[in-house]
Amino acid sequence: MQERFNKYFWDGGIDCCSGVYRLRRIIEYASFPDLITYPFEEVKQYLPQIDLQRLRTSQNRIEFMQLVKGKTNSVNTWDEIFKATYL
Repeated sequence: MQERFNKYFWDGGIDCCSGVYRLRRIIEYASFPDLITYPFEEVKQYLPQIDLQRLRTSQNRIEFMQLVKGKTNSVNTWDEIFKATYL
């Protein structure tokens, strides 16, 4: 895990929590550039377990993550998400 994500886990560190919690925290608090560089393997694995409507984030981010969630079965990288969604 890149060190740049540690700043979002001010209350205990990135290694002390579950993968679902880490992804939820990143979706809620990370800047967009950090969000789209978060390891896609974890997004693909843990995003189906998150109720996006219950997140404390903007509606735009929720809608973006719904698009991502709909594509996770057919893609393996952030680049493929953007190509599949916006081209």
